[in-house]
Amino acid sequence: MQAGDIVRFKKAHIPEAKPGEATTPWNVGLLVEYHTWEKIATILYDGEVLRISAANVQLHTRAIHEDR
Repeated sequence: MQAGDIVRFKKAHIPEAKPGEATTPWNVGLLVEYHTWEKIATILYDGEVLRISAANVQLHTRAIHEDR
């Protein structure tokens, strides 16, 4: 991940979520800073700067769906 990437993240982590339980929704933001040794991503989301654990952050990619 590099500064300027669009990422998706979860604000809170539910370590033992069971099937059927509500889970935290994904949010999309702009990655401001990420250093591998910190394992913390700094993300701009909805006008505020958040610091999120890298375990809860993913690069946001566009899924390609084909109707057959």
